[in-house]
Amino acid sequence: MEVLELKRVKNKKIVVYMSSKENAKYFQNVDHSKLVEFLKKNNIDFVTVDFQVDMKEFGITPFAYTLDELKIPYFQVDIPDYAMGYLYQEIIEKQEFQNELFEEYESMEDKDSYKGLSLKNWIDMLGEEIQEREIFLSLKLRPQWIVKKMLDLALSFKKDIVVFVHFVQEDICEDICPQVVENLRELGVKVISYNKKHLIQKIIF
Repeated sequence: MEVLELKRVKNKKIVVYMSSKENAKYFQNVDHSKLVEFLKKNNIDFVTVDFQVDMKEFGITPFAYTLDELKIPYFQVDIPDYAMGYLYQEIIEKQEFQNELFEEYESMEDKDSYKGLSLKNWIDMLGEEIQEREIFLSLKLRPQWIVKKMLDLALSFKKDIVVFVHFVQEDICEDICPQVVENLRELGVKVISYNKKHLIQKIIF
């Protein structure tokens, strides 16, 4: 079982290009000439993807075929199930308890009674706790695990300079990309971002 441990990169230069892409449309696009040009020009060693996709299905897309032809390995990076299990279970249990209290509250005739107001406060408090844990899981813990997976892959290459591209599903990038970028830079990784929110250069592929 892996342990979440993030260490600053030493004795190696790691460069990552980050780009958000719309999921299905991008994978099925047959013309990847611009992508090939970019990958070759920047001597890309591997590709990571943060997409909600089955990797077996991903492996038969034109996108994956292009990477295979270039002999560029690709990997899906995400938080392991066991790493999110305890926290996710806690969220589910709190949601179930909140639903029970809400049903009891809705069935009350006098919602302004002391019991009714107490139930309402309890429901609201649980809602805040659930939201805090969901935010921590998706915007703190998950990005850290993604960064760990990236660095483990990069460090496995016996080279002084390792360059890779990280593709993020467009609809989740706005939330998760800033945290991933921040974590990477804090660990000494050079990040070149092509995301809409943090556009540094324009790239079309």
